[in-house]
Amino acid sequence: MFGFLLIYYSPHNFFIGILYHIFLKKGSVSIKKNRIILHIDMNCFFASCEIAQNPALKGKKIAVAPNAKDRRGIILAASYEARPYGVHSAMRVSDALRKCPDLIIVEPSMGIYGEYSRKFFEYVLKITPLVEPASIDEGYLDITDVCKPEEVVDLAKKIQTDLLEQFKLPCSIGIAPNKFLAKMASEMKKPLGITILRKREIAEKLWPMPIKSMFGVGKKTLTTLLTMGIKTIGELANYDNVDLLKEIIGETNALSLYSHANGIGSNEVDINRFNDVSSISNSQTFDHDEYDLSNMKLIIKLLTNTMCHRMEKHSLKAYNFTLQLKYNNFKVTSKSITIMNPTSDSRRIYKMFENLFEEFYDDAFPLRLIGVSAGKLIEANDEIKQLSIFDSLDEEQKDHEIDNLIKSINSDLGGLALKRGVSSSEHHNIRVDKFDKSWRDKK
Repeated sequence: MFGFLLIYYSPHNFFIGILYHIFLKKGSVSIKKNRIILHIDMNCFFASCEIAQNPALKGKKIAVAPNAKDRRGIILAASYEARPYGVHSAMRVSDALRKCPDLIIVEPSMGIYGEYSRKFFEYVLKITPLVEPASIDEGYLDITDVCKPEEVVDLAKKIQTDLLEQFKLPCSIGIAPNKFLAKMASEMKKPLGITILRKREIAEKLWPMPIKSMFGVGKKTLTTLLTMGIKTIGELANYDNVDLLKEIIGETNALSLYSHANGIGSNEVDINRFNDVSSISNSQTFDHDEYDLSNMKLIIKLLTNTMCHRMEKHSLKAYNFTLQLKYNNFKVTSKSITIMNPTSDSRRIYKMFENLFEEFYDDAFPLRLIGVSAGKLIEANDEIKQLSIFDSLDEEQKDHEIDNLIKSINSDLGGLALKRGVSSSEHHNIRVDKFDKSWRDKK
């Protein structure tokens, strides 16, 4: 379970982390109280990575977008120089160019972003083993026992300076007693901000903020809250009819948002986000409510392709595959399938995920996360083939030959010159800034 951290990081720090984690899981009062949590959020991560790779872009108005020539494409990230012109993520390239004609459009380099993400997490894991990745470009650190309370700001400044000097990546850091407040604090000053948010300060600093800026409030929930007359976080925190709130937006969602608005949240970082080596997984978190079925299926296909590449990289096949969906009401559902003959074939696996999706997706609510995982892994060489009446030898053999040809060409050219394709007609109105966990596999 903890093999990944043992391989890559200091055994001493790692086992300290295990002990802390055990105590936290047991609910030790002395451990759970009065924690100091940092939330580190890389500023304009995709754009910053591109600038780090090409310093000539520094100080210029740039935006990262796939299929740059297609003006219908969607902006994934924009530099701070472009933002005063109204350029921001999730807008169409055509609209961005209309607002900023000299905007430089850069194609996304997901492999590079994954590498910088790996460097970022390797760096913070040298500070503390209590690290929880939140996405490709952000994470939570419990630094309670790393330094004295009066030294926390100095530590945050050092982290910020090191990331900028070593990797050319700017970041903002929130400091708070729990993860929610740390997340909100990191959003208060960008770029290169360091903000402390104590519980006694929430009335002054948090409550005046518009409800749309609150972490966890999606588009549909925002509309509902505004209709109820709740326009600020403070108005939510002091709402006098929580039962009505639960009835309208759902009990789980209501209690979570109400607690957070009052500064109450988890202070436990989940180090297990690093450690599951018994399976290979990948996920995409949306920063908006996703309603489009074609976009959802495209994301499932992209996640599947990435997951299968990692399986192939380590000569692994899997018997079990799980699709996970998280809705904007915080409901999480998953469904698994176990097959007779293990596989790492992306097309076969995607078809299984597509069938699972159509079987249990609830279209009453938009999605906020899609995750795929492969479990019951075996070495490809250990496979004992069992023929099923459902197997098509001809199709499987064709796929196998195609895969071998792709591997051969990639081996000759280096890297991933060829991949199994995704139809270009499917690429529309979609963000693909997934948390690329491929850095976990770096040897």
